[in-house]
Amino acid sequence: MPGTTPHPIIHINGFPGTGKLTVAQYLVAHVTLVNLKLIHNHLLINPADAVLHRTQPGYQALRRSIRGAIFTALTEPATHDTTYLFTDFQTDNEQGTSVCLEYARAALKRGCPLIPIVLTCDEDENIKRMTRSEREKHAKLMDMELLRMFRRGAPIFKFADRKFLEIDVTHLEPEEVARIIWEHVLRICPDLGGAWS
Repeated sequence: MPGTTPHPIIHINGFPGTGKLTVAQYLVAHVTLVNLKLIHNHLLINPADAVLHRTQPGYQALRRSIRGAIFTALTEPATHDTTYLFTDFQTDNEQGTSVCLEYARAALKRGCPLIPIVLTCDEDENIKRMTRSEREKHAKLMDMELLRMFRRGAPIFKFADRKFLEIDVTHLEPEEVARIIWEHVLRICPDLGGAWS
C-alpha cells in the first residue's frame, strides 16, 4: 500500500551449524499472508568464492559489492511489500561489525526496521549439527576444527538495541525457533500480520 513503511529486514546471525538456514526455511514455509523472501548467506558468499579465494586480496571488497547491489535493490518501491530474511555468520571483530553495520545502513536507507536475531548453541550440539549430511549438499562448512576455532575466537556480533533477540537453540526444534522469531517480529511490526500454517 503506498505510503506504508517498507517491510522489515530480519538478520539471523550465528556460528555455522546453529541451524540458521533450517530455521529460516521454516519461516518461509510456515508464515502465510506475508511476502517473505530468504537470502541465505551462501547466496552472497558463493559468487565471491567462484571468483576469488577468501584469503586473496579483493575478496572482502567483492563480498561487500555483492551485498551492496542487493541492499541497493531493497530501496526499490517494488520490494517494499516483502520482508527480507538474511542468514549470516558475523563475529564481533572489525570485519564482522562492519558487515553488520551495512545491514543497519541498508534498513535505514530502505526506511524499515532491522530486526536482528542471534542463534546460540552449546558446543557439543553445534558440532553434532555440523556433521549432518544435509550440510554437504549445500556446500556448507563441515570442518569441526574450524568451527572450534571460530567458537574460541571473537563472539557473535550482537546489535545493542531493543529489537535484538538472542535464542539458545540447543534444546529447541527448528519450528519452535521459527515461531519465537515470528512472534518477536510481530511485536516490533504488529501491522505486518501474517499467519502460521
